[in-house]
Amino acid sequence: MIAQNAHYNEKMASVYEQMYPIGFDTDAALEFLATLAEPGARVLELGVGTGRIAVPMAERGYRVFGVDASESMIAKLAERDSKGEVTVELGDFTQPGLDMGGDFPLVTLVLNTFFVAVSREAQLNCLRNVRDQLAPGGRFVLEAFDPSPYHVLTKPDLSMRFLGENAIMLDTLMVDRSQQLMVATHTILDGGAPQTTQHVLRYAFPQEIDLLAELAGLRLVERTAGWRKEPFTALSPRHVSVFERAE
Repeated sequence: MIAQNAHYNEKMASVYEQMYPIGFDTDAALEFLATLAEPGARVLELGVGTGRIAVPMAERGYRVFGVDASESMIAKLAERDSKGEVTVELGDFTQPGLDMGGDFPLVTLVLNTFFVAVSREAQLNCLRNVRDQLAPGGRFVLEAFDPSPYHVLTKPDLSMRFLGENAIMLDTLMVDRSQQLMVATHTILDGGAPQTTQHVLRYAFPQEIDLLAELAGLRLVERTAGWRKEPFTALSPRHVSVFERAE
C-alpha cells in the first residue's frame, strides 16, 4: 500500500509531540472514547501516529490495533509502547481493501487525520474501510477542524510555533479553494541545517463529511464541539463526530 502520509518523516516524527503535546486534550478524548466501548473491547485507530491515544487506551485494558503510513511515526509509537501492547500495521487507510479483522466496536480517526486523504474518492475509500471494519452497533469517532476560516484565505498565511528551548517551526499555509486543498510547508530551525517538509490536506466541511459517510454506509449519531461534549455551533472551530453503520 502507498504511504499516503509519508510527509511525517523522521524529522517531523521527532517534533510531533511538541506540535501536538500529549496533554492536547488527550485525557478528555480518552474519557469520551471510554463511554463508547467497554475495557477489553477491540479498538481500531486509523492514523495511529505516535500512539498519543492508542497507548493509554491499551493501558486502560482495550485491545488496540492501529494503522499508519509513516514508518517514522510507528517507530516513535514503539518507543512509547515499551510493552508492545498496541498491534500496528504499516498501511494506507485511504486505499480500498483495508482489512484489520473487522468487528471493531470502536474505530477512531482523530486530530484532522481524515484530511490526509487528498481527494474526495480517497476520503470515501477511508469511510468505506471504516464501515467494513466496524462491528454492528459499533461507533466510529472522527475529530477534525472546521475549515471555514481557512476556506476564505486568498494569500499565504505565515505563522511560527515554538518546539522547545532551542527549536522553532516556521509554517506557511496556502489554500486552493477550488479543490479544497491546504498546502502546508514546515521549516524546522533547531541549530542544524534547516529542514523543510511539505504536505497536503484535503479539507471537508462537517456536512460534506456527513454526505460522504452516508455514501459509505454510515450515519451520524452525535456531533459535539470537542471531547468535553460542548454543543456544536456555527462558531465551533472543531468537531467530534460519532457515526454508526447504516444497516
